[in-house]
Amino acid sequence: MENNDCVKEFYEKTFNEDEREARETLEFARSKRIIARYLSKSVNDIADIAGGAGAYSFWLAEMGFNVHLLDLTQKHINIATQKSHNTGIVLASCLCADARELPYNTESMDMALLMGALYHFQAKESRVKCLTEMFRVLRKNSIAICTVMNRYNYLISSLKYKHLIESMGFEFVKNALSTGIANNEKYTKLPLSYGHTPGEIISEMKEVGFSGIELIAVEGIANALGNNQLPEEESEAEQLLKCIELVESVPELIGVSRNIIAVGVK
Repeated sequence: MENNDCVKEFYEKTFNEDEREARETLEFARSKRIIARYLSKSVNDIADIAGGAGAYSFWLAEMGFNVHLLDLTQKHINIATQKSHNTGIVLASCLCADARELPYNTESMDMALLMGALYHFQAKESRVKCLTEMFRVLRKNSIAICTVMNRYNYLISSLKYKHLIESMGFEFVKNALSTGIANNEKYTKLPLSYGHTPGEIISEMKEVGFSGIELIAVEGIANALGNNQLPEEESEAEQLLKCIELVESVPELIGVSRNIIAVGVK
């Protein structure tokens, strides 16, 4: 399998994921709204795979769900454990493991979230293995919710932030659009950075057995307009969220979003 030690090291030593998760970004606000649509009375056990320090886990656990947090980085698991102790919000389990080898029993989960791992796997073999494991642990008729980075955002970001394309060169953008791979620290420091096309994530999810797949733009058209932060003014934020929602699943516009959520059924 693809070696992802560089991903582990990045989150252990370089990047503060807990600090990022603490901010109410447009991505987080939209993702919570989308996840909430699929939370029914039949959902009890939820796997938050590659869930960082538990931003989604604690939100869901506070609502009464049995949430199983898993992350590649022990640092994130330690932070989540301490957070649980400090807040009294209990997670059903909190484990350090690779998303491609889940320590859960087959058909033991009612929902599975994969909100970050897929954009850290440049090898299709790794992405399919990750999705296969997700499929395995879900019960029949359960929901999988996956976030992928939109490949076309390489171009959108390069045009929005003009210094990027000037420092990286046009060839980087061209190659990234062709391959999905963004190995350039001037663009992103994310290790093994990978961007899906909308059709590609549908194909990969179908390959492992998911059906009824739908795509939802996370930031949507707002990605082309601003910095992907949620406005501080509550009414302005709500208006922005409602406007994004109006066209979140329009096929012609999904490619403009920074992130895309794919929802599939086992």
